Amino acid sequence: MADTRTSDILKMTEAGVNEVFYAAAKKPRVLEYKNICREVQGDKKICKYESIGAIGPAIEKPEGDTLTYRKISQAYETTIESTTKSNAVQATIEALKYDLKGVVESTFGEPLIRTMITLKEKTVADVYNHAFTTTSADGKVYIANDHPLVNNALKSNDNLLTGEMSTTTIVTAKNMFNSIYDQAGELFDTAPTHLLIHPNKLFLALQLLQSQLMALELSNTKNVLQDVNAVKIVTNRYLDYAAEVSPWFMLDKSLTGAGVILQNYVPLTLDKEFTQADLSYRGACWEMYGVGMVSPGYGIVGSVG
Repeated sequence: MADTRTSDILKMTEAGVNEVFYAAAKKPRVLEYKNICREVQGDKKICKYESIGAIGPAIEKPEGDTLTYRKISQAYETTIESTTKSNAVQATIEALKYDLKGVVESTFGEPLIRTMITLKEKTVADVYNHAFTTTSADGKVYIANDHPLVNNALKSNDNLLTGEMSTTTIVTAKNMFNSIYDQAGELFDTAPTHLLIHPNKLFLALQLLQSQLMALELSNTKNVLQDVNAVKIVTNRYLDYAAEVSPWFMLDKSLTGAGVILQNYVPLTLDKEFTQADLSYRGACWEMYGVGMVSPGYGIVGSVG
């Protein structure tokens, strides 16, 4: 009977790793980041995104007058760079030979995939967590009260809210969308569709938005928040949360040209190698993507809590 050779173990290992890896990658799971970003497929490492812009307001043309032709100008431009995210594991040939299935499943399968998904969750959520300190394309931080307009120096967009989530601050946040301007200073068509919060704030949000009467008040006042332009609640465990303080946001997810972008470039991939020096089998899991917030001043109003 022929002996089992290293090359035989390697073939079994490769087949086992492939099977376990791709089974883990396809396993259904809740991907929270998909609810708080817009995914796009990048065609190169660094991609450019133009801010929502405007060519200027329409005007009345008296009979006989010539038309006013406006120049098409570039608004603020955001660049997002895709970088490589990875994790790697290895197992000795002895471990694989004596316990192929167990070692493969515990090393190259679910745990490895889970670390990659967790990193993506954190990376997307951190765009929101750091939105109050990260500089955007217009020179202001993502969430600021003075986003400049390219074609109107007299007005600006304000998407910075102050205070914990309450009946009053929710009304204020919704109303702030009524004072968002295009780049020419004309009112922009936008309204909040979603409320983004940490799940620890879910019951508070339900009280505020769905109570029959005004929540947390000793009155019989009808809670109009449940009737007028209702917003959907989205939770994300990766938002910052400390000492019961957490940032919260209102989003207009109907705007395709604004908000947080997840720019996918290379999908989740497994590379494998056998190292003769120590007779170990290695697997490196990697993917390439980038994140950012485009069209500063549009699609989002936020508070640090």
